[in-house]
Amino acid sequence: MVYFGMDQTVAVAREQLAFAGADRLVKLIGALYQRPRVGDRPRELQGNGEWQRGYHQERAERRGLPMVCLVGDAREGVLEELASRLRNAKPAGTVRSAYLSLAKRADTDKPGEATEESVEAVREILRQVRNTLVSNSRTRESRLRFRLFTLVDQLMAKQFSPGESDPERVLLRELQENNLLVRFRGAIDSASRELVPQHPAWRFPLLLLRLLTFVVFRVAVTGRVPGLSGRYRWFLRQPHLAPEMSGSFVRFAMRLTHGEWQNESPQYVARLLVNSFLEDLRREYRLRPWQFWRRRRMTYPVLLLDEVGPANGGYRLLELINEVRNQVGLFDPLLVVSASQGPPPDAEPSEERPKFHAVEAAIAYQAWQNLLGADRRARRPTAWYLPICLDPPRTEDEKTGVRKGMLTLGEHYDLSGGRAAWWTTRWVRAGVPAVVLALVAGFAVVRYQSFLDSHCGTSSEWLTRVDDQCVGVSDGTFTLFSPLDKEGTIQQVEAVVADQNRRAEELHQQHPERPYITLVDLEALTSSNGTAEGLTAERESLEGFAVAQSRQLNATAAAEPIVRMLIANGGKEMLQGAAVARTLLEMAKQDPSIVGVVGLDMSSEPTANTIRALGDAGIPVVAATLTADQLADQNPIYFQVAPQNRREAAVAAAFAAERPGPRSLRVYYSDDDTDFYSPNLRDNLLKAFKDKGFAVEARAFAPDEGQTARPAHLRYGDRLVGNAGAAGRDSCSYDGYAFFAGRGVPDFGAFLTGAAQCGSTATIIGDDDVARFVADSVAREDHRALPYYYFALANAPATPAKGLARDFYATLNAKFAFERTEKGRSFDGHAALSYDAALVMITATAYLRETSSKIPVTPGAVWREIAAIHTSRPDANQTNKYIEGVSGTIDYGGDIGRHVPQDKPLAVLRVQGGEVDPELQGFCGKAVSRAPDPWCPADG
Repeated sequence: MVYFGMDQTVAVAREQLAFAGADRLVKLIGALYQRPRVGDRPRELQGNGEWQRGYHQERAERRGLPMVCLVGDAREGVLEELASRLRNAKPAGTVRSAYLSLAKRADTDKPGEATEESVEAVREILRQVRNTLVSNSRTRESRLRFRLFTLVDQLMAKQFSPGESDPERVLLRELQENNLLVRFRGAIDSASRELVPQHPAWRFPLLLLRLLTFVVFRVAVTGRVPGLSGRYRWFLRQPHLAPEMSGSFVRFAMRLTHGEWQNESPQYVARLLVNSFLEDLRREYRLRPWQFWRRRRMTYPVLLLDEVGPANGGYRLLELINEVRNQVGLFDPLLVVSASQGPPPDAEPSEERPKFHAVEAAIAYQAWQNLLGADRRARRPTAWYLPICLDPPRTEDEKTGVRKGMLTLGEHYDLSGGRAAWWTTRWVRAGVPAVVLALVAGFAVVRYQSFLDSHCGTSSEWLTRVDDQCVGVSDGTFTLFSPLDKEGTIQQVEAVVADQNRRAEELHQQHPERPYITLVDLEALTSSNGTAEGLTAERESLEGFAVAQSRQLNATAAAEPIVRMLIANGGKEMLQGAAVARTLLEMAKQDPSIVGVVGLDMSSEPTANTIRALGDAGIPVVAATLTADQLADQNPIYFQVAPQNRREAAVAAAFAAERPGPRSLRVYYSDDDTDFYSPNLRDNLLKAFKDKGFAVEARAFAPDEGQTARPAHLRYGDRLVGNAGAAGRDSCSYDGYAFFAGRGVPDFGAFLTGAAQCGSTATIIGDDDVARFVADSVAREDHRALPYYYFALANAPATPAKGLARDFYATLNAKFAFERTEKGRSFDGHAALSYDAALVMITATAYLRETSSKIPVTPGAVWREIAAIHTSRPDANQTNKYIEGVSGTIDYGGDIGRHVPQDKPLAVLRVQGGEVDPELQGFCGKAVSRAPDPWCPADG
């Protein structure tokens, strides 16, 4: 809210405004410099000449501000008095104004065509106006900046010495010194003086920054780059002096220097001066998005030109403002009020523009508004003039009216529009984007947090949280094991894998001629019994893969692949394995180095589904510990390094037949419709023992302690005995071999507890899955009451004799110190089996490259080479030979339909008092370290 305020006594004493209609003229000017609350549309007049407080309903083009020309004998002192009132307008510091009297200015101009003297006169007037507006320190808004006009003014004053050979380079250097980047360059130079002597490493970055500032300026000064070129770009796009003739700003600027601009059209040079001045004001009144904290200017600058005439440059300036406004068609926030004896030649009254007096100020403005649109389209030289005659009072009535008007001016009256609309204030302009950004950021944070929560707290798209477990694929930097052990052994293994993956990538960069493959260890890394000890077997499997990877990092032959290892969790009991297989398919599309999957866990329906999903994706699988017959029989892309259940049953029957005692067998198996390992092993055991003359029978129990047996899944003639604990108690009255053909974790512990409660005298033998129970030292030592035998697909001898086994265990113990402790050693052989599974993939890749170094390493090519791992011909130079693995010989026999090694070793171990006897109770199979026992059956 802005108003003129004066003491009544002082107001009456101001005889300078002693003309009829003074109050109406002042009110008109006060309304014109008031900026609308929104936009820049002027306020309309009602039929009675009063100002509307609202806004015009039509969305017409902004009409602009007139040049109010005060003419007549009563003009003397009027503008000086208006300047005083503007300076004292309240609230203080709301109006920017510049009063300039041209009465004593030299007469250097003349009517007609513009001359060089006309240009100098206009330039001098604008320079004084700029200085006055800039130095007005009483205003509350930020100071006005006239960057374009100042640059033009400086260029016109620039004069080169007569002997200057390259003025364009000199001008370019001076432009750079006036550029904002010179401050940044100064900061760089200061940093160089302080940092470089003490820290020489900073020399190169600072040199790059200095070079960057130079390049940025050279690009900006072309005037061709939006945003970066800034004010230079405006000069090449304005309509004066044909800037397209210059091509670049520097050449255009050369045309404006002293001695050169005189060769241009004076009329257009003057237009450029005026337009640059008005464009500076346009830019200062335009709020850009990054100026959200700047106040909206609510008053327009007022230029008061007193005693303008045809010779002092005043009429010329008004004429140029009219021409520029007609030509560029842009609104400029400048209210010009001039005073002269007679109107400018272009503002002479006519039929279209009748003569108006001060008492008709509002009607005159309304008439000007009505004609402005047509005048602008016609480019009339009278378009922006609003002449108003100031007549001194002649009669007593007029004098009385003047005095009343002066008294009215002494009162405080409201000039509405002094405050910006609340929705355009800087608080709203800053607050609304801030709120929007906060909402967007909050939404993004919530979504990102939701993404992190659903991806195990990471940004990896390959990890997913399912039922409080993290499934998916990791490179070792994120643990998928759940839960972790207190000793940190799992974390140590993962850290070794992550470090070796980093080394593998570096080695691949150094030796691109060697094959680079990625193997995925996919297992059930969520403990089935909820304890970290239940993951001992899985941890040791990963250790074996880590040793195989380490071996390849130390290899040097060109055919030996460099191996990267990924760790994948198929979820508890491999229930999410098929989903992880689909994830691997998507990963393989992005990473062609993925050639195969190793590991796997549990011969169950979820595992079979996983293998089928991997087969559909074309990714070969080499399982480490799976033994169910149907896996290898039904999946052509699947291989394993362990013997099948039928081989284990045959060895078990031969082992029992060599021992004294009753020749009877009772098989306890798990009645689980998703776990075909247990019924498959049951069928093989019953057949093998029956062939050896044993009396055989089977008992079913419900897995996981709390479940109920399902008769629909029982074999004909089998009995239900309850859960695993009940199965153990059922063996108490049995005098013979009690073979446990279920899951080592968690059922075997319950079975032993039940058997110990009644002091069972049966000879207990556990299947190969019992090795998982034995690997859990805590669980094993909690069941000391009864001795038992169990089958191991590979054993970990305390002192490996020689060859690959000795190197393997030496590397294993060196990398993982906890393996050398009694607590760490498990004798289950999972590490050796995993090593051999990885070795199959690695060997197949090496065989592929030995055949031809140009054959691409793909999953299909590696799968084909796995079947070729055999020694079926008596040829010493055969390329594809069997593998001498840690767990025994791996030879697929040369039969394309065979996916299980021939005569793969099986060991029988004994646990007494909760401790594993390192002495083997039986050994069958082909291995370098030991010959098979004489009672071993042939591998069918």
